[in-house]
Amino acid sequence: MSDQQYLLSNQYNDSVRLNARIQLHERFSTNPRNLQHWIFEQLVIPAPYNILELGSGPGPLWSKNLVYIPIEWQITLSDFSEGMLEDTRRNLGTERFHYAVVDAQSIPFADNTFDAVIANHMLYHVPDLARAFAEVRRVLTLNGHFYAVTNGSEHLREIKQFCERAGIVLNGVLGSAGAISFSLQNGTEQLAPWFPHVELRRMENNLSVTEAEPLLAFILSCFAPGSITADQLDTLRTMIDQELAQHGSIHITKETGLFIAS
Repeated sequence: MSDQQYLLSNQYNDSVRLNARIQLHERFSTNPRNLQHWIFEQLVIPAPYNILELGSGPGPLWSKNLVYIPIEWQITLSDFSEGMLEDTRRNLGTERFHYAVVDAQSIPFADNTFDAVIANHMLYHVPDLARAFAEVRRVLTLNGHFYAVTNGSEHLREIKQFCERAGIVLNGVLGSAGAISFSLQNGTEQLAPWFPHVELRRMENNLSVTEAEPLLAFILSCFAPGSITADQLDTLRTMIDQELAQHGSIHITKETGLFIAS
């Protein structure tokens, strides 16, 4: 099974697993500013505007900012998972949004269609990034902007260390240190052939986790059912409980930012 087939069948066939991961960030982030609000504030999109989001998932960018969206914006939400897109359609409705099943490597829209394309934490799942960037450049208008949100190599370092100590082999969702194909460290270099102007903005934030179960739910959501053994889960739980008993909370590094390319 290819990485994309695994993601489609095990991770993103619907929004359940992704929502478990979102919940950890929303409950335990040290920065009170919500990530989706911060991303929305970075968008420089005058109305009227035609916007495409690639890999929109359950649509948190839009559900968190519904009251701020200009009525003139035309927004197309897309995902390569029909199940995920159905969940999003149920959550957000069809009055303000259009929906399309889209592979970022082959975007089914005409040249110069969109004034902005958004990729929010999804590019590191795309097998052929060069092909995806070429497609984004093609469907953008001449003065359009590409907004690409991603993580850095230190993101969730402590969670990865917990998994490694429990003998769990990290997969493409959680990844291993330095293994992100599109990261804050390498994003500018990868975008440069298609976009002469690339700016990186970082959001300062971390996690301070005070409960074991949400952290365990996050970790389990990153793996296919049955891929973590009972012994490994017991080891994880013991380590997390010990850390909480000793320190009261678990510090987890977050390294997140946004590229604005034009």
